[in-house]
Amino acid sequence: MRSDEKSDYLLYKNAEKKAEEKPDYILFDRNTRAIVFGYQQRAIQRMLDFDYVCRRETPSVACIVNPTRDGFHKCFWGAKEILIPMYRTLKEATEKHPDADVMVNFSSFRSAYPTSKEALESDTIRTVAIIAEGVPERRTKELIKIAEKRKKWIIGPATVGGIAGGAFKIGNTAGMLDNIIDSRLHRPGSVAYVSKSGGLSNELNNIIARNTDGVYEGIAIGGDRYPGSTFIQHLLRYEANPDVKMMVLLGEVGGVDEYEVVDALKDGRLTKPLV
Repeated sequence: MRSDEKSDYLLYKNAEKKAEEKPDYILFDRNTRAIVFGYQQRAIQRMLDFDYVCRRETPSVACIVNPTRDGFHKCFWGAKEILIPMYRTLKEATEKHPDADVMVNFSSFRSAYPTSKEALESDTIRTVAIIAEGVPERRTKELIKIAEKRKKWIIGPATVGGIAGGAFKIGNTAGMLDNIIDSRLHRPGSVAYVSKSGGLSNELNNIIARNTDGVYEGIAIGGDRYPGSTFIQHLLRYEANPDVKMMVLLGEVGGVDEYEVVDALKDGRLTKPLV
């Protein structure tokens, strides 16, 4: 490693912080850091670009897990180059970066189950976003049971991820920087939404930005029959969060998930305005 690369890496390492204890209703904040499983260079750079325009003090990508190689990945933090460490195993990544409590899993549908299972069984990972489509339903159900037992969160499978305004975004959520700026996602609002579709989430970002003070958080739970987390679970998080003043649910035809939300409105578990 050249001396200038060492300098950049040290700057990156020195920026790491031990993640502060968060309330149960908060999955992401400005100190959230993630392990990215899979060498998805474009998604990693988009996460860092979002961090930079949000004026985060630390990059949200703590490290990369790439089973075929280790070393460092060079990317940009604004106009400056930084080096992100890369490991061959998730075990090594979690040991060296205990502050990272999110894993963004870009594994294929064939390997998404074992890698997600390992993350959920880790003591430091709290939230796993499974991007892959086509994960077998039986495997997803097994992951859900593990998450429930260990009190952890799954976003996906078959999801683009989610975003917390001015704080953190998963992978390619919300697209390019120009769309993020137009939708005012670089700073927090007070409206939180949950959707199945990642594409329709982009429309929600735009609609909410045009008609309110902006997005506090948005989650796309994924289009599979058995999502790792449900509409009602995220809405109850938003209900408990004093920074969320209004909630939006974008449902789809079919399924019974929306009826659970109706029941929660009737029995008083949800009291905030819900569209």
